[in-house]
Amino acid sequence: MESPAERVTNVASEEAPLRIESRRFGTLDVPADRVFRFGNGLIGFPASQRFVLLDHKPGSPFKWMLSLEDPELAFAVADPIDLVPSYEAPVKRAAKQLEADATNVAIFALVTIPNDPTQMTINLMAPVAVDLKTMRAEQLILDRPDLSPAHRVVAIKAEAEVTATSKAEEQK
Repeated sequence: MESPAERVTNVASEEAPLRIESRRFGTLDVPADRVFRFGNGLIGFPASQRFVLLDHKPGSPFKWMLSLEDPELAFAVADPIDLVPSYEAPVKRAAKQLEADATNVAIFALVTIPNDPTQMTINLMAPVAVDLKTMRAEQLILDRPDLSPAHRVVAIKAEAEVTATSKAEEQK
């Protein structure tokens, strides 16, 4: 089954493609109807309003959200449920905010992947929502104390072992 983020990249196109030149991704011809638009841009990037999703690798949960205004600006994104299975995607809120049918809404989140991938985080507090019918997008701000803008994706095995050892010693 296709993830919501994959649905954004699999929209059928009848319009002429847009040519994008990027040092990171090379020259790309992107179907015009795969472009989604943020009315106010992303937080911190108001000038970047048009984006396209690019596949990272086949089978990877990651995609690249590439700015058309600045093709050197790209964000790693993923369907948050792929990385945090307990996450409850705010589809109803997104649909209301986008004035869309919930079945046409894709949710994905920005991912930070540092040199040490065990330190990877995902922004669950400010996911991106896209109406697949109109290709309108918004970055949602979820005011919930249980969500973090830097949720750790990979649990460190050593941390778990230290915790388990400490608990075992406390019980002695």
